[in-house]
Amino acid sequence: MVLHANQHNPSASSIANVWNSRVQGVGFGVLVSPNGELNVVQSTIEGVMPDAHGQHGGISQAGGTVRLADASHVIGDENGVRIFNGTKGFYTEKNVLTVNHSTVTARAGSAIEVMESPELGRDKTTATILIANHSTLEAGNGRLINVKEESTANVEVNDSALTGNFVADDTSTMNVALRNHARLNGNIVNGNAVIIDSSGHWQLPGDNSIKSLTIDGGSVGFSGDGFHTLTLGHLSGRGRFDMRIDPANGASDLLNVKGQASGNHLLNVRNTGEEAVPSDFEALRVVHTEGGDAQFRLRGARADIGAYSYALEQQGNDWFIIGSGKTISPSTESVLALFNVGPTIWNSELSTLRGRMGEVRGQEQGGGWIRTYGSRFKASLDTGLSYQQRQHGLSFGADGPVSVSDGQLLVGLMGGYSQSDLDMGRGTSGEVDSYYVGAYGTWLSDEGYYLDGVVKVNKFHNASKVAMSDGEKAKGDYSNLAVGGSVEFGKHIKLSDDYFVEPFAQLSSVWIGGDSYTLDNGLKAKTRETQSIVGKVGATLGRQFTLKDGGVVQPYVRVAGAHEFSRSNDVSVNDQRFDNDLFGSRAELGAGVSVSLSKRLHVHADFDYMKGEHVEQPWGANLGLRLAF
Repeated sequence: MVLHANQHNPSASSIANVWNSRVQGVGFGVLVSPNGELNVVQSTIEGVMPDAHGQHGGISQAGGTVRLADASHVIGDENGVRIFNGTKGFYTEKNVLTVNHSTVTARAGSAIEVMESPELGRDKTTATILIANHSTLEAGNGRLINVKEESTANVEVNDSALTGNFVADDTSTMNVALRNHARLNGNIVNGNAVIIDSSGHWQLPGDNSIKSLTIDGGSVGFSGDGFHTLTLGHLSGRGRFDMRIDPANGASDLLNVKGQASGNHLLNVRNTGEEAVPSDFEALRVVHTEGGDAQFRLRGARADIGAYSYALEQQGNDWFIIGSGKTISPSTESVLALFNVGPTIWNSELSTLRGRMGEVRGQEQGGGWIRTYGSRFKASLDTGLSYQQRQHGLSFGADGPVSVSDGQLLVGLMGGYSQSDLDMGRGTSGEVDSYYVGAYGTWLSDEGYYLDGVVKVNKFHNASKVAMSDGEKAKGDYSNLAVGGSVEFGKHIKLSDDYFVEPFAQLSSVWIGGDSYTLDNGLKAKTRETQSIVGKVGATLGRQFTLKDGGVVQPYVRVAGAHEFSRSNDVSVNDQRFDNDLFGSRAELGAGVSVSLSKRLHVHADFDYMKGEHVEQPWGANLGLRLAF
């Protein structure tokens, strides 16, 4: 099909509308001359084998307007669409191509080629090209747009994703705009001006050089083999640059602005849990400008590389990722918290005799009990790790009396479950599910002394959920066992006016099996074992009230001091050692009430506060019930 202009009236247009059809020709499917207008809807146009005059392409556009719409398809053995100036000075040059929800395919050459007239040779060509609404360009030589021979192309990609290169030769000019969720995965070679709007993205697989980049909230990403440099003559606006670094080899992607840079820009350096940082790492340049007021910052304020996070620092007109001032990374925080929290969980499940079973003195018969509890902890370690822990759980047990010569002895079994949620801030968290069984024996003498012993075995399931500084997620999990015991000794001393005091001492110890696991971002964590040895001394002061119906109420307060003796809980993160112990002293304050509703039914409630060098418990609550058999 040949669509010519009207030679007797150059301002008039020849218009062809192709609907739901297939057009095929040798050399070209359709030739559009100056002032011609071609509208293609739900149709296919194909040009096969160049003709004797060298014409080739699905559409040969020598001026005029071409619109492809509604899943139309243009196919050429050489080029899909070939645009050139065919006016010979007589007609108004338009050369407007719109590809709307359609496809242009070149089997051997460029999808769209802009060039001078093959016949006139001296006329320069200017083309306006719009690729819109989920359209596709396919090129046999990898060039989606090819501009050559002193031609100019103004290309807009709108709401379409393209893979391939935009190329202009040294004599030509190419301007590119990516708008409305447009994405280009390919190089822009010899680009003049590139504009990326707030939802546009350019993914460059190699080194690129363009004269001007204006970016209005959009993004540019570096990818492909090795590291690449984006060289700009000028940078303005506000945008995000997705970059990669390799401190171990002193290599990185580089944004190189040879002229003035302005605006505020975000560097999204790819985070990883793999260790790639040498011990002597100091600085790695990621941005260079020749001047201007541009500001650059890291997404998430830091870049996570292995066990540590690193900052961005401006030095003159350059910006560097620096090794000084490093902090532990969110991935490291997550694994350290999980390896650290086991003793806190174990001891909260254990509690003291009064917290576990309430008031048992005077109950010669056995019974069953159940308690529910919750608490919140804040930990701050020498490694720089800080986290909050929220724990809730349920314990239950049953015991029976055993005859002894002095007082009474209760022997029983217990079990339970608790869940702990850890919050390291900025979206990084952890979770520990604890299942446990144990046995206990409680001796109560006639003189008021008591001795309580507990042996407990736990199964922990631990899970990390990491939000790295660049916003990417990582996770990992592992399971381990714990075994430990507690011995508590005290005496119930009656005072005047139904007051009483119970001084006590408790020693508890737990051994938590070591394990190793790897987060899916490559971070490797390992610990051989975690140990805790806690000594505690304190006293409970209370008063007993007898109600008219025979019930007994015992309100009380408790003060205690505790000390963690263990100080060798080392953790290895990517073969780097971290001291993860909670060694130090702490003070405890509590209040509660025990109520005997009948000779068989007793309830109790406790509220606690604890403050130490590395750990604080702002609150803890415990509610229990015991039923004598």
